[in-house]
Amino acid sequence: MSADLNACSRRGFFQAMFKELASTAGAMTSSLADGVALLEDSAGTAVRPPPAPFVRPPGAAAENDFLGLCTRCDECVKACPEWVVRKAGPEFGRRLEGYPVLLPAENPCVFCAGLPCIAACKTGALVPPAAGAAARIGLAVVDGARCYMGRGQPCDYCVTECPVSPKAVALGVRGAAAAIDAELCTGCGECAQICPANAITIEAKR
Repeated sequence: MSADLNACSRRGFFQAMFKELASTAGAMTSSLADGVALLEDSAGTAVRPPPAPFVRPPGAAAENDFLGLCTRCDECVKACPEWVVRKAGPEFGRRLEGYPVLLPAENPCVFCAGLPCIAACKTGALVPPAAGAAARIGLAVVDGARCYMGRGQPCDYCVTECPVSPKAVALGVRGAAAAIDAELCTGCGECAQICPANAITIEAKR
């Protein structure tokens, strides 16, 4: 092989190598930039906003009023003997971080006697229900496509676990999903927590 051909081969090899290195460096730079942007976004905005309004503690005012009245003092969180009331984390952004929330499908609210969470609130963000009225935090919603009864399979866990009387959940014939009585449902989350098909969610009462 001539010296010219050897020179061309070496030149081609090094050109290809440098092109590959440049491409790799560019990809790394792009990935780093994307990572920095993600960190910046997570510091100032919600990375994963909630699909629906938060479920607030019993007695919560309308959402906008609640956000204006609540000082994020944590007194309702401390007063909850069941550790059901918790603070929203930073994943929802600075505007909503620290406000009290409930996750009824994971930790159902038992509406403790005397509603200590409401009693602990001094700003009016949480207000006792009217005399004789039941405290409510939300409404159970059934996904008929997931519900075992709706798919023709026997299941009555939601009815069994519903704590109110008369029951807020009713079952019909196989092929018909569980039905929720909005007048009776408190949104406590007992049915959602026990549902083996994850067919029940709790929508905030607003």
